[in-house]
Amino acid sequence: MELKTNRYLLAILLTGFFLSLQIHFASAQKQLSETLQKEVDDNLVKARTLESNGDFSQAGYYYNTIATTYWMNGLPNEAIANFRKVIGSYEKVGNRNAIKNTYNNIGMAYTDIGDYSNALVNFEKCLLECRNAAKKNEIASALINIANTYTQTASYEKAISTLNEATSIAQEVNDTKLLRNIYSVLAANYEKMGNTEKSAEYFALYTAITRKIQKEEFQKKEAETKQIVNEAQNRVQVAESQKQQTQIALEEKKEILDKTEKNLQKTEKISNVQKTQINQLNREKEFQNVVISNQRLIRNIFIVIIVAVLAFSGLLVYSLYNKKKANALLAKQNDEITQQRDMIEQQGLELVGAMVQIEKQNHDITSSINYAHQIQEALLPTEENLRNILPDSFVLFKPRDVVSGDFYWFTAYSGKNGANEKSHRHHIKLSNVPDDESGFIITAVDCTGHGVPGAFMSMIGFNLLETLSRSGVVKPNEMLNDLHKSVRYLLRQSKSDNRDGMDMAVCVVKDNGKRLEYAGAKNPLLFISNGEVHYIKGDPVPIGGIQKEVKREFTLHTIDITSPTYFYIFSDGYTDQFGGVGDIKFSSRKFKELLLEIHLHPMIEQKEILNQRITTWMGKNKQLDDIIVIGFKLGDRIIELS
Repeated sequence: MELKTNRYLLAILLTGFFLSLQIHFASAQKQLSETLQKEVDDNLVKARTLESNGDFSQAGYYYNTIATTYWMNGLPNEAIANFRKVIGSYEKVGNRNAIKNTYNNIGMAYTDIGDYSNALVNFEKCLLECRNAAKKNEIASALINIANTYTQTASYEKAISTLNEATSIAQEVNDTKLLRNIYSVLAANYEKMGNTEKSAEYFALYTAITRKIQKEEFQKKEAETKQIVNEAQNRVQVAESQKQQTQIALEEKKEILDKTEKNLQKTEKISNVQKTQINQLNREKEFQNVVISNQRLIRNIFIVIIVAVLAFSGLLVYSLYNKKKANALLAKQNDEITQQRDMIEQQGLELVGAMVQIEKQNHDITSSINYAHQIQEALLPTEENLRNILPDSFVLFKPRDVVSGDFYWFTAYSGKNGANEKSHRHHIKLSNVPDDESGFIITAVDCTGHGVPGAFMSMIGFNLLETLSRSGVVKPNEMLNDLHKSVRYLLRQSKSDNRDGMDMAVCVVKDNGKRLEYAGAKNPLLFISNGEVHYIKGDPVPIGGIQKEVKREFTLHTIDITSPTYFYIFSDGYTDQFGGVGDIKFSSRKFKELLLEIHLHPMIEQKEILNQRITTWMGKNKQLDDIIVIGFKLGDRIIELS
């Protein structure tokens, strides 16, 4: 039942992605709905009533709620007016922390409407409050906001100076997330100034810290899971040990009880023998008394008999008392042992139940991930479909985990009234394309992260590519431009700390295979012609993530094909894999040499060689990242694209 529920949840998430795409292409609403407007009016009445009663702290709370509602619904001017009322209320009660946060909110709202001078004024006020409170992490965050504002006004030197102070503070408090944000903004500013070397340096630091944080979070969760399992196993072992010790003690006490009962039976038997002997003695003495007729002797005999009987009776009573006492003690010990045994058995049952629950949860999680793998596999086009269009081609796809953050996508397209009368999943007809125009689009994509988080990003990218291509966007650089805007919108990156995105290479084959257009977001294009390797770098910015420039544009490259040419697009998973002698990266240089060495082989053999070479290189090392390499050959035959 729980597995079915997990599948329903995954289906709901996929539906959410498509709804988000529809929202992105709908016009933004600039007026509150009736429900929200009524809520704002009610909160305004409450705030004014509390002000008149002198409760400025609660009044500030309701003004802040009103301002936040306006802000979240695209009405920043109304939000700013109410944020100022928040400051007025909190000034009267001296709530400096709330005042600091409100100045920051006002600055963000001014940023939304492009009023950077007022944004800077409020960010400076927020910084002053942070300095007065001596909170170093918050000082660094305020400095980052100020630097971002300087960047928007092209004051790059001021932005860098501000970020240098923030860097010192973040390093002092050892806050890796702050350092990551600072390095990203520094990279953007140096890039705008034209200092690509510095920009690349800081972008490398940003990437290293991001991967470190992701690795630490994964290790932390893995350690927590191991600790839970170890604790459960230890508790089971302790319970088993206690149960064994209790059983040993119970057997020892039973053995003592058996010995005591045997001794009592022996005592009773001796008492009966002695009683018989005494009776015989009495008869003999009576006979002697009759014979001797000596009164003194008779009296003494009676005295002896009385003393003997009393002594025997005392001994018998004492023995019976000790037996009763021993029986009571043994009964009490047996009750205690039984209680301990029941308690240990209960603890054992609880531990077994906990282990069963852990195993069930692990099974459910694994089942959900496997189901997600089936969905992702169903979405991806097959290598066979690729060869139907590009006969000389291959796809090497090696996810690190069950699901992958890397993916590939392709489709052919033509004009609405082109020669191909049918439209299917891998061939679309577009009304904005001339009837005699056709082409084939193919991409290799590396999303932020891997495993389940990377898989969700890959689904977002896959659906965006489907939507953009079917809306008529078929130029590689235009596809990257629109993808960047869509990812930032869907993940709300302009208003959050989210920096997820994707690296991508897009190729469009045109003119029946005589021309190829390429654009890249970090991912390059490598092609070999006449034994010479050509390497075109993608633009040094990703799809999504940080954007401090006014508008992000990607570069279009056009390649005319006059002889057999071998093209390769790929993620960094292959080149970044550790292994070999010295446990080092495979590296881009070795990858280029390997492709040059094997490029004349049939494409299917190239795939096998690439797979075997990276497997041998890894050895016993774990695969660090998802791997995707796509290869195809053009220039020796006409490619039917229409």
